[in-house]
Amino acid sequence: MSFFKSLFRRAVALPELRVALRQVERSRARKLAELRRHAARQQIAIEKMKDARKDGNSIEVDYLWEELKVLRCDLAFARRELRVANLEGIALLRYVRGLERLEKNGDRERAKKLFERIRASDLDAKLAASEVREDEYLAELDRVFESVGLEVARIESEAADPEKDVFLAEIDALVAAEEAGDREQALEHEGSARALVDPSD
Repeated sequence: MSFFKSLFRRAVALPELRVALRQVERSRARKLAELRRHAARQQIAIEKMKDARKDGNSIEVDYLWEELKVLRCDLAFARRELRVANLEGIALLRYVRGLERLEKNGDRERAKKLFERIRASDLDAKLAASEVREDEYLAELDRVFESVGLEVARIESEAADPEKDVFLAEIDALVAAEEAGDREQALEHEGSARALVDPSD
């Protein structure tokens, strides 16, 4: 069930919302840790790839390239999940703060209206989209709050793999630069190699 549809399937009291907010924050911390684990595994695989190319170990090179492609998918998925968790947290925090203000002012009518607007919004649909657009999500969130007067990589396999060739060329150039003691060039080629297997924006 979608995040808001699940949370707001009935009227929810502030204490329950605060508990839900803590759960979202814990979930976000777990997803961030998972992202860091994938990034560390990617770094290890790149280091192993350098060694395999130095040794001319083509079997290890092929294995590591496949591992890096899987890690690229894992990283893309982990980043998307973290982005969704961030947006869920932002929306829920704003809802809790808005509701606190309305309840403090004894404005039950607007509190009820805010609840209904959140339930009827497109926030869940935007989080479920294959590409999460933060700007569109936050704009929708703004519209919900303004309505009650509150401020508010798909990877394809193919026989020939030109991407792999480009990646290996960067690894070879990185190895050569390290052996020549050219740290600046080595860092440049390492950055280029990482960009080919890292889905970050």
